[in-house]
Amino acid sequence: MYKNLNAQTLGISGRQSDLIELAMTYGFQGLDIDAVDLQRRASRSDFQKASRFLMSSGMRVSGFDVPCDLDADDVAFEEALKDTQAVVAVAGMAKARAGYLRIPSATNRAPFPQYFEWIKSRLDRLSGVFAENQVLLGLYFSTFAEDRNDRQYPFIQDVNGSLALLQSCESKSIGLLIDTYHWTVGKGSWELLSSLSASQVAGLNIADLEHLPDIKDSTASLKLISGSHGTVDNIRFAKTLADKGYDGPITSSPSSVNLGAITRDSIVAKAQDVLDSTLSAAGIQTQTRRPEIIAAQARSAPEMSNLDEFQ
Repeated sequence: MYKNLNAQTLGISGRQSDLIELAMTYGFQGLDIDAVDLQRRASRSDFQKASRFLMSSGMRVSGFDVPCDLDADDVAFEEALKDTQAVVAVAGMAKARAGYLRIPSATNRAPFPQYFEWIKSRLDRLSGVFAENQVLLGLYFSTFAEDRNDRQYPFIQDVNGSLALLQSCESKSIGLLIDTYHWTVGKGSWELLSSLSASQVAGLNIADLEHLPDIKDSTASLKLISGSHGTVDNIRFAKTLADKGYDGPITSSPSSVNLGAITRDSIVAKAQDVLDSTLSAAGIQTQTRRPEIIAAQARSAPEMSNLDEFQ
């Protein structure tokens, strides 16, 4: 399991090269990318030019947002499918682990049984695109009320529903993005977590909350940085998945509204601290890296003229 940076989740923006440098400076081994932007730049020149900073950095490409809305009408979905094919092809060239796609929490289209089959048929089509490019389609559900407001029919907003949808899909190119906030609020159990194989886990996002709300009361403002209160046992999440053989990304994923008005370096440093403490407590090897540590190592390193002593 390795430390991963999702800058967008943390409310950080910037050029690809800036975000890569930030991730490397603070000891992350992977990052989530804007694959739509990468595909657009690649189409204007070529993949090698568009991805030169990314490929030369040695960073793992953990994931990206899939540019597709499963609840869109047929015309919009067909257009999104074409765009997704181009984006996933480029993401595959970058050796991305997974693309992330939200399962609708509610809809105005049809009641649950009919809508379930409708969504499944769309996932079957999408999964072929991901399989061709050796990228995992990572589905995730949301418990947030704002993701289902003004919709007539409730759909998937808990763990059981997401697992039922996953199990209905025959493709091995579909998995779940585990978000510990939504898993906890969405009535997930350790037994259900352990029922997933390592290959079915697209990623692990960790967060915390003060008090466990009912799903109907869940909002983004309740999603706090891991370790804030200890309501969510992120250490056990990490250990459970590691014991299953999961070796993918672990990402700090609080709602950015709860991070306060601090510099982006402070946000990323805090994310690293959270991940290091979680991994260490779970018995998973990790290493802290910060600009001040690098500077101290440089000051204590032998001068080039004295290297003969160390040959």
